[in-house]
Amino acid sequence: MKSKKLIFFLLVLFVFVVSTPLLAQNFPIKYTDDLGREITIEKEVERIISLAPGITEAIYALGLEDKLLAVSSACDYPEEALAKEDVGRIDEPNLEKIVALEPDLVLAASITKVESLDRLTELGIKNIGFNPASINDTIDMIEDIAYLSSASRQGNELTSQMQAEYKRLKKLVEQKLENKERKKVFYEIWSDPLYTAGQGTFIDNLIQAAGGYNIAREAEGSWPTYSLESLIAADPEVYISSAHSTPDGLTLAELRQREIFREISAFKNDRLYLVNQDLVNRPSPRIIEGYQEFIKAIFPELKEEIN
Repeated sequence: MKSKKLIFFLLVLFVFVVSTPLLAQNFPIKYTDDLGREITIEKEVERIISLAPGITEAIYALGLEDKLLAVSSACDYPEEALAKEDVGRIDEPNLEKIVALEPDLVLAASITKVESLDRLTELGIKNIGFNPASINDTIDMIEDIAYLSSASRQGNELTSQMQAEYKRLKKLVEQKLENKERKKVFYEIWSDPLYTAGQGTFIDNLIQAAGGYNIAREAEGSWPTYSLESLIAADPEVYISSAHSTPDGLTLAELRQREIFREISAFKNDRLYLVNQDLVNRPSPRIIEGYQEFIKAIFPELKEEIN
């Protein structure tokens, strides 16, 4: 009996010893962010400030909201984030307020000026800049946020689900593209003047992943203006916009009524779509939903399989 108890004890001890490194976070952590800066995290992060909406969404999705001290004014999802301390604009946050809150870590996206982040570093506030350009980059960012916040288990669970759904959707797109040309797509960011997303942007990557061809890839710059003549000449087959593209909020009915666009194939064939811009513009856990919206716009026949 004693020998059986000893074996059982040793087995439990072995499992504990083997599993503990998987659960515990080893410090210090050395991390190189998307700006090429190396940051050292000496101890577990308990006080976080998020400057980007997508990062804030990730923090909530990981169940780390209790560690979230404050957010920028751009962070509006989930609704609970609106109750957090506001540290100002996403591009130029209030540095004095951030320093006064004494965060362990500030997380930012590329829209925050590098000068602001460098100044925070000078003031002794550790900060990390992310610049995801694709769905895979977004998944990696979420995994990294979880790792830096000692929440690797939650991170693995969330990103595994995202990867699985991304893989499933990508397979559907690949099957539709087999021996077929990509449909020409135009994405309207703003209506007057007409702004769109050019090559190398997050939107451009998302259109490509969804099986379309972004006609704005041929324009100059990441966020080019587009003339009516250029739009008619490019003749997109799918036209995507959002309610946020006009000051008063665009509706699908209003989009259909644009007489000056009547010669464009997308308007002739009623291939006009409105998407939630927060789903497709933000690198967040909801990017898979944004990906679904783009696929449904480009391949409406896949709607039932996607849902």
